[in-house]
Amino acid sequence: YLGKPIELPAGSAFTIGREDGRSLQLPSDMVSRLHATIEIRDGKVVLIDKESSNGTCLNGEQITPLDAYVLSHKDVIKFDTFEFIFVDTAVGDIWQTLKPLSREGSQIVSFYSPKGGTGISSIIVNLAHILAKKFEKKVAVVDLDLRFGDILTFMNGKTGASIVELTREAEITPENIMTYMHKGPDFDYLPAPKKSEHADLVNSAHIKAILWSLQAKYDFVLVDLKSEIDDISITAWELSNLIYLVALPEIGHLLAARRVIEIMNTFKYPETKFKLLINKIGREGAVSSDEVKAFLKKEIVTLPYAPDDAILTSNSGKQLLEEKPSSQLTQGLVNLGRLIVGEEVIAEEGGIFSKLKSMLGL
Repeated sequence: YLGKPIELPAGSAFTIGREDGRSLQLPSDMVSRLHATIEIRDGKVVLIDKESSNGTCLNGEQITPLDAYVLSHKDVIKFDTFEFIFVDTAVGDIWQTLKPLSREGSQIVSFYSPKGGTGISSIIVNLAHILAKKFEKKVAVVDLDLRFGDILTFMNGKTGASIVELTREAEITPENIMTYMHKGPDFDYLPAPKKSEHADLVNSAHIKAILWSLQAKYDFVLVDLKSEIDDISITAWELSNLIYLVALPEIGHLLAARRVIEIMNTFKYPETKFKLLINKIGREGAVSSDEVKAFLKKEIVTLPYAPDDAILTSNSGKQLLEEKPSSQLTQGLVNLGRLIVGEEVIAEEGGIFSKLKSMLGL
């Protein structure tokens, strides 16, 4: 659900519910104010539904209110649409248990670069369309480049409600957030503030509520992040199931990417949580993909250099899947979509996608 572990306290009950002050607050009207507790009794971890309005499910079966159910390693607990897995660290390592990440249920996928000009907005807009059109997923895009976001421009969208207007709600919920979503080609998006000075009105608590609410409504939530590492970016990282660190095959970009990798390592993220995406591979004079891998000491996903294709989105708001369905860049984005939904990457023998397949170890 959160893409990160939630540790249960040893000496007190872990409370789950909708209202403030719960150990785990779930933003849904289908979740009761005090929905359930997880407690340790006689050395065993037990789950108790506190007579919630809509019930609690354990391994797909609704449990009886007020009865204590002993939890076992890998048990699946569900409150409304929010699903969790119980990991007993005495039985198995947490990341080995969760690896590979499940591709079922909603996924938050963030795209971050410490440098500008990496093409993140264009990648996200086209990827959202591909996930929706080709893979039949319900997709939302959130523009968290709060001062200089491009998503609305790339969509040729009309100025309207933005993330700032949403934050004025007394409470952000899966129900009221839909009022603020704009309609794109087969996907929805939440634009950045219309005025850059309004960026400071959005805080990390807003981001948490927004991403939680969208996660309850969509299969995939794609997040466009600004280059700064601040509370907004870190909150999005923490809530993400998957983070793509995006860079160009240039020395300055790769040095910055290496610093970000060091920062991410301090958060102890597993290898399954963040990946490297190198855009514009193959440009004359740029660093090769093999040199990038050697420098960063990580496997990479690549997109080819195709300026004539990329400009269709950035200048004209057009979708590559519709305008250039067989281009190398479009097929690279389709393969990125396959990776995200957990499907096998299709590669052409001897071509750039054969190299991509080799890089990914597929």
